[in-house]
Amino acid sequence: MNGEIRSIKLFTMEFVMNLKLKSCLILLSVCAVAGAKTPGKPNIVLILVDDMPWYGTATEQQEGFAGSKMEWRNTPHIDALAKRGMTFSSAYAAAGMCAPSRCSIQTGMTAARTRFSGNGGFGKITPGDRPEYKAKIKGGLLLEPEPEGNLKDRFSTIGEELKALGYATAHFGKWHVFGGGPEANGYDEGDGATENNEGGELSTDPEDPKRMFSMTRSSIDFIERQHKGRQPFFVQISHYAEHNQQQSLPQTLEKYENDPRIKKLSKSARREVATHGAAVEDMDSAIGMVLDKLDELGIRDTTYVFFTSDNGKGLQNGNQRILRGEKWWLWEGGIRVPLMVEGPGITAGSRCLENVVGYDFLPTFVDLAGGDVKALSSIDGISIKVLLEQEDSSGFSERALFFHYPHSRNTTTHSAIIQGDYKLFTFYEIADQPHLYDLKKDVGEVTNIARQLPEKTRSMQEKLNAYLTDVRAYLPKPNPEASPDYVAFDPDRDIPPVCDLVDGVIISKKKLRKMAEKKKE
Repeated sequence: MNGEIRSIKLFTMEFVMNLKLKSCLILLSVCAVAGAKTPGKPNIVLILVDDMPWYGTATEQQEGFAGSKMEWRNTPHIDALAKRGMTFSSAYAAAGMCAPSRCSIQTGMTAARTRFSGNGGFGKITPGDRPEYKAKIKGGLLLEPEPEGNLKDRFSTIGEELKALGYATAHFGKWHVFGGGPEANGYDEGDGATENNEGGELSTDPEDPKRMFSMTRSSIDFIERQHKGRQPFFVQISHYAEHNQQQSLPQTLEKYENDPRIKKLSKSARREVATHGAAVEDMDSAIGMVLDKLDELGIRDTTYVFFTSDNGKGLQNGNQRILRGEKWWLWEGGIRVPLMVEGPGITAGSRCLENVVGYDFLPTFVDLAGGDVKALSSIDGISIKVLLEQEDSSGFSERALFFHYPHSRNTTTHSAIIQGDYKLFTFYEIADQPHLYDLKKDVGEVTNIARQLPEKTRSMQEKLNAYLTDVRAYLPKPNPEASPDYVAFDPDRDIPPVCDLVDGVIISKKKLRKMAEKKKE
């Protein structure tokens, strides 16, 4: 009898154990299926445009500010990013021109720290802390340092950081920071060490203007393969539009050329507006193809999509052209850019007023990917994840952004710092005359208020100087062969502020005087 009872107990225990084991296996299977549908790490897509001004889309970058959009442009897919996500009114490129800005995006560092502050492609001219100096302006007051112009392996990139976190990485389109191309710098796939030419004279397919559709197809193929393999991915899609030598589909260009509003413009303005507008609309269509694929695969809600430009540009915007300056400059027209982000946890239609900059992307992507931002070495950027999630933004209100361009290609040598609403310039030919602007009241940078706010001017100047010293930035130095007849750069005279623009176009001082005299008559 006792033996029978023991047998019954053993049978019961075995049955229960088998039942628990089956239950665990079923639970594990359910978790595996759930994990396949909802990856632990979000996907990240960075869409980088070339030379798009702050106001280059049909979406107002600053709510209620008509001058922060372009009325002639049709960008429904870019606009959809703003509607589904967050728009930043005070987003800045890390530099006023392509190559140094792209280097800063990849490394999370300012152009002063990377010393890749100007044109690239020539490698390390003078490595270390002893740059080669040249007189770029005959008889000029200053000698200019030659920038380092090659990413090489000096810095860790977005590709390398995200690859270490388990991401598949790709970069398609314009690379322009040399160093062997994206494949030599942490990216699994790419188009090689591409520059401007691939989107210019080497772009000859009329059905693929500026290679926008071919790079889109490569991106979609990459996305599909990673999704199929359940691999989190990062892909940077770097469009050549709207860099010079505009290209577009013939039917798109025809639509803009026949637009009654554009026909009313002057001949030169009409051509610029139509060619740029058509190129941007075709690019927007290409961006729509990527967004549609994310929808089709069911991963758009688990994917962050960032849209921005590598630098600003002073393009025609009629009477709404409100930013001073142009590409290459550190005026707002050269560095303020559009930025829209959609993704998990971002409130649809939300807006952010905090200052952010291109060298914030690397730490932000690492943060979104679950990495340790504090482990990143010698970077200048900070993660904007808290802004995207509308959490505590106290660390942003007084942070300083640094910009450095000690060269004179279409400019003068200058550096700038932005802190809160204030922006201070050091123009090296007149280094003892700082220029301070209140961007909240004077986004056109017309009125220098340095004398009215001497303490603010002093503190910001000291902060800028200390930073440049700390990173051992390449700085101009006196030219021993300077001509006594050389006239130093004067920002109050040489670059017309916005108040001197007529229909959004810079007019010569001579013509302005004639117009003023005619008004008096």
